[in-house]
Amino acid sequence: MNNVNENKIDEIEVIRHYIKDLSFENPLDINQNKSIQNGNYEISSNMNVIYEPYNNNFFSLIIKITLDCSLKKENIKLSHLELDYFSFFKTFNESLDQKSLTENGLKLIFPYAKTIIEEITNKGGNIPISLEDIDFKLVEN
Repeated sequence: MNNVNENKIDEIEVIRHYIKDLSFENPLDINQNKSIQNGNYEISSNMNVIYEPYNNNFFSLIIKITLDCSLKKENIKLSHLELDYFSFFKTFNESLDQKSLTENGLKLIFPYAKTIIEEITNKGGNIPISLEDIDFKLVEN
């Protein structure tokens, strides 16, 4: 089994990570939830990453994820989620550039953000959302 989020090098260390901001909205009432059981919904997602360098080989990342779930043919919003996940790192390799630090940092913290989204949407009352693993080397900055 190949795990794309596995950290294979010890060039950075996570010092701290936590939820910076989280918002989840489920605008449906309990009777409307019956209409979503047939799988006739679509999910749109957006993810941005903010990198900030600090002195003495430290840097931070904020993953900003937005998910919207709605019925396909109707203009009914099922849920809206916004997550800002903060992480603070120390690097042991001064030659790494911002792109490498960001890729390596995301490999370490994305699984936590993914789990938070899965838990919140699963307990949110309608559509549980599970994000796919991402190979961050394929993502452009």
